[in-house]
Amino acid sequence: MTTAPEPPKASYAELLPAYRPLLKYVRPDLTLVLLDYVAIMVAVVTNTAMIWLIGQPFNLLQQQQYDAVLTSLALFAAVVVINQISQLMGGMLTNTIAFRTIGRLRNAIMRQALHLCFPVISTMERGDLLARLSMDVDRIKGVIVDALLMVGSHVLTFSIYVFMLFWIDSALALWALLIAPLFIVHQRLFAPHKRRATERFYEFNGRLLGFEEQALAHTRGINHYTAEHQVGALHQGVFEKARYWATRDRNIDVWYGNTFAFLIYVSGLVIVLLGIEGIKEQRFGIGHLVSFMLYLGYLTVPSRGLADILFQSFGALGASARVRELFHAQPLTRDHEGAPPLQIRQGAIECRDLAFAYHDKSMLYAGLDISIAGGETVALVGPSGAGKTTLANLLDRYYEPVRGMILIDGQDIAGVSLASLRRNITIVSQEPFLFNDTIRANLLMVQPEADHARLLACCRDSFAQEFIDKLPQGLDTVIGSGGVELSTGQKQRLSLAQAFLRHTPILIMDEATSALDSHSEQQVIEAMQRLRKGRTTLLIAHRYSSLQSAHRILYFNGDGTVSLGRHEELMHNHAGYQQAVAWQTRKKGDK
Repeated sequence: MTTAPEPPKASYAELLPAYRPLLKYVRPDLTLVLLDYVAIMVAVVTNTAMIWLIGQPFNLLQQQQYDAVLTSLALFAAVVVINQISQLMGGMLTNTIAFRTIGRLRNAIMRQALHLCFPVISTMERGDLLARLSMDVDRIKGVIVDALLMVGSHVLTFSIYVFMLFWIDSALALWALLIAPLFIVHQRLFAPHKRRATERFYEFNGRLLGFEEQALAHTRGINHYTAEHQVGALHQGVFEKARYWATRDRNIDVWYGNTFAFLIYVSGLVIVLLGIEGIKEQRFGIGHLVSFMLYLGYLTVPSRGLADILFQSFGALGASARVRELFHAQPLTRDHEGAPPLQIRQGAIECRDLAFAYHDKSMLYAGLDISIAGGETVALVGPSGAGKTTLANLLDRYYEPVRGMILIDGQDIAGVSLASLRRNITIVSQEPFLFNDTIRANLLMVQPEADHARLLACCRDSFAQEFIDKLPQGLDTVIGSGGVELSTGQKQRLSLAQAFLRHTPILIMDEATSALDSHSEQQVIEAMQRLRKGRTTLLIAHRYSSLQSAHRILYFNGDGTVSLGRHEELMHNHAGYQQAVAWQTRKKGDK
């Protein structure tokens, strides 16, 4: 196993900066927090009273005041009832605050991930993102909620119990407090080991979740190539690393808990021996020693609670860092301050001296100059990796060009708001945008204001109505994640129905018919022709059958240059295009 680099030593100074930005997710429940504090204070006061009242019957019996014993016990019972009600209310309020905080934090992470857009998110492991949404958030909740609610409770309890110890007998209390530094040293010994183990577990668990997500997504390929054994072995290897650090993390918790308990028992034994001497010297009675021991015993609850909060805070620093890292991540493109909305008149697209390269790679194209008229259909063809889809992504501003600009109706898209730009462009790709929900819900996802009649009209225009009518619940049929319950052709027609609903002046079709059979392809092509009417369309495709209806062809030569012309022109004077068409249209058996 590769030895991971040693993390920096844990420091108390880094705790507040690590968690303070995350406390804002508790702030909306400030009223509930205040009510919880009231319940906590009542519980602490009644706990203090209960411990004192437990010792009183022993003193009364020692003094032979038998009638007063029943009164003392009745008072104890009344305090117990108040205590239990306050603890019940406090527990319910704490649970409410905790889960509402989890909801807000998870939703904020999800919104941030979506805001970053796919170029940034695609560089991250999905399993790792899921780990941040679930396990990391749970760890952080255990710190920020406990720190906000329980620190006050523990400090108040500790203070009152220490006061009661000194009130009963100051000499015995001083002996008890002299032992306290042992617990601080104990916590400091375990904290750095806890932090290292937790951070490594987060790292390798994210890798494990990412591997599992990929394996489940490629089950068909694994089965086809009978690679179950190989993938299973790889999974075992990844799991072993996560298991090692998970086991180490939990074992540190076990060692910490048991050694903490051992210190408590030893301390208690010492105090009992000293307390017996106090009774012999008649400094206090048996009942007082009982109350003293109970206060001292229960003092371990806030002491250990404070130590545990610190212990878990160090352990969750990795989770906090991972979540804050995601919040600090920036999208590749963003709105300029005061950016105006895009104003579409004809939908004309122009590239001027456009140059683009992915990070640390050579120029995909440089000095690209093209002009597409409003309402024109231009097919983008050429070898894989030549920049066809990249041009569409630049038009939708997922990336910024290295040089030059893209204009729509004379407006530089870099200067308009992203929302207005994307509201005017629809992309139909070979990967349909479909959630595990009903067909109706998936259609309304792209156009929430559409009524039932509008939904039906768009389904008819896309030929989706044909199969929807045959489904058991029609538009209200659940289609599974990614439309898994539908065929490829049905999913593509549903994607076209979404495009009809969007009704944007600019349309991008990225390999929309690449995975269809001949019958489905013909239906989709006919629906696409309906959809393209009156819209500026970029048609990215490899199939020659998809290009015949294009007004012009934009051929990416693969060397950073492009050729633009009608099909007939390119067939006459462009050797690369001629070869591509010949390859697509050759008859079976031709050499």
